[in-house]
Amino acid sequence: MIYVDTDNAMGSPQGDVDDGFAIAALLRAGVPIAAIGSVFGNTDEPLAHENNRRLAALCRFDGPHVRGAASTRDGATHASRFLASRRDRVRVVALGPLTNVARAIESHRGAASRIAEVIVVGGNVSSAGRWPPCWPFEFNLVLDRRASATVFDSVEHLTIVPLDVARRLVVRRSDLALLAGPLGDHVRRESERWFRRCLWIRASSSIRLYDLVAAAYVIDPRLVRVEKKSARVHGNGWIEFGTSGRNVNVVTDVDRARTWSRFVEAVNETEN
Repeated sequence: MIYVDTDNAMGSPQGDVDDGFAIAALLRAGVPIAAIGSVFGNTDEPLAHENNRRLAALCRFDGPHVRGAASTRDGATHASRFLASRRDRVRVVALGPLTNVARAIESHRGAASRIAEVIVVGGNVSSAGRWPPCWPFEFNLVLDRRASATVFDSVEHLTIVPLDVARRLVVRRSDLALLAGPLGDHVRRESERWFRRCLWIRASSSIRLYDLVAAAYVIDPRLVRVEKKSARVHGNGWIEFGTSGRNVNVVTDVDRARTWSRFVEAVNETEN
């Protein structure tokens, strides 16, 4: 079973929309989802919760939606209690800060052993990155550095989707034109402001779908390349690869064309 923990801003007035693509991909691919949890980050937690519910309805998912941390100051949340109470081992797809996952581990003895894997979107393998959040690409790990360290130190199986790898999955408006039905309309409409922002900030006509790479890894591991690396997390949120530390799985490449094609097929499959 998969638990999705997300700061989904697809539907908010600001914040990256890539979480929405990942959630839609997982739901439409038929991946067994235990629940979708919300967390602060790209948007406020209440908005992330509402965005999740709206997107899930379009994907015909009627499973649990659990409320999570609104800030680093929050203690145990519905999301963390849900994670800690599972009798079966779940894989956690963490698309935002790791606060909910860390609270489950900190508040409930044995919770870490019931987490089969945590898939983290963050870090990078090509930058020294000693001064986050000023160095390129970092976000999730920096917003709650204590939680990042807790998860890194406690969970046996950890898979990192580095942002400098995931940023290779880019799409243009013409790519989104391939999406059909109410879900496709929703994705296009809510992504438009992010296209405008990227054009203004980066002079780019494309957007990067970081979180969709994490979804691709879950849906079909053949869409990505994964390597074993040693790594350790620093107090500033920087993951240092290739040094003394623990062993982790690291996504080192993604098949952009096949991943996007699979996403389009999944969105359109029940719309035609």
